[in-house]
Amino acid sequence: MIRVFVTGISGNVGRAIVKTIEAKEGFELVGGWAKETGLDIGVAAGTKELGMTILPSLAEALKASRPDVAIDFSATPVLENNMRAYLDAGLNAVIGTTGLTEEQLAPYRDKVAARGLRWAVIPNYGLGISLAADFIKHARKYYPYVTITDQHTNEMMNAPSGTAAALAAAAASEGALGAVASRESYDGVLGAAIEGVPVFSQRLPWPGPFSGHEITLARKDEVIKISVQDFTSDIYMDGIFLTAEKIAAFPAGSFLRSLSAVLED
Repeated sequence: MIRVFVTGISGNVGRAIVKTIEAKEGFELVGGWAKETGLDIGVAAGTKELGMTILPSLAEALKASRPDVAIDFSATPVLENNMRAYLDAGLNAVIGTTGLTEEQLAPYRDKVAARGLRWAVIPNYGLGISLAADFIKHARKYYPYVTITDQHTNEMMNAPSGTAAALAAAAASEGALGAVASRESYDGVLGAAIEGVPVFSQRLPWPGPFSGHEITLARKDEVIKISVQDFTSDIYMDGIFLTAEKIAAFPAGSFLRSLSAVLED
């Protein structure tokens, strides 16, 4: 039985994780944390009372629950504090919050290696995005032109999404970009360059937890468009729990940045 602690338990993904644990064999929810201090974690997650209260601090909650793995879907502004708490507790972690750059993550990668822990810090646990990223890596050397667009609600905390940045990194892995003669009359109109790849973000009041990502690849006389649209947080559950199940078997010091590593293992 894998003892799971969920951070961000009152959010869209956190709620879906709790409901999934209730119906999934081999996993036990032993604690959770969110901003609703003092509330029962089951109530915060939109389910029945579970007899566990959200404690004032994450460190206190981790110590009280003694989990095998922490699953974090909180928010970018608090993520670094959360990661320091997992390091202090010596915990393996499955982290899905987006918005931190590779430079911001670098110190945690080093500390995970030094402590012999195993972390998955993956922008998107959806199977569709993972498979699309794998395709981009294989196809990119044949298609010199590429753009990435991400669509999220107007309440999204960061732009671009961590998923869009990860897709740009996948697109940059093979070959140089095709030449574009246009010059910007307005800054950023050709997209923000991430790993040299143009990335665009659209923020509109989409209903529910909608997110969309479109990858456009092109060569002379041919264009490929890949669109991945997600309408509920339930689509992340397969990837999250597969990662939580396998994380302890990865070599000590592992710091996974894509779901591909989990799917291929």
